[in-house]
Amino acid sequence: MDLEQFISETLGQILSGVAKAQDTEIGENVNASFRGDPGSNLSMLPEFGFVRVDFDVAVTAESSADGKEFIRVWGTGAEGGMDSRSQAVSRVVFAVPLRLPDGDQSARLAAARSDAARAQRLRQDYKQHNKETSRWRDEATGSAGATGSQLLRNFFSRSDR
Repeated sequence: MDLEQFISETLGQILSGVAKAQDTEIGENVNASFRGDPGSNLSMLPEFGFVRVDFDVAVTAESSADGKEFIRVWGTGAEGGMDSRSQAVSRVVFAVPLRLPDGDQSARLAAARSDAARAQRLRQDYKQHNKETSRWRDEATGSAGATGSQLLRNFFSRSDR
């Protein structure tokens, strides 16, 4: 397996595993909000849910007789064929910050409820505004339910004009 595929599959399986664990009975405790611990691989940042995934991988840098070069995760095995390859095993150590799926959703759900309530209030205010605007227009023109020509006659026939 090449290094790129190894990293991709490892991180993908970590995320899938966390998401699967969150679907269990005690899942809200998986990646719940936590400030971290100095010296651990958990973040102390205000944005919760980040971890550092440490990799310590043995890789091989291979070059074949036809000049192709590539890096693979080291493993034992046999390949058939008459290829002559030179191979050197090296150790690669690195870390990848990874944002895990949110666990305890209570804060997010509370914010969503608050947003929904605010949107409902805005819709109600808008409807009330439209009703009042229509009433004021009708009072100003004396035209509740009047047609366009009736509106014009009423407007020009008013004594205060």
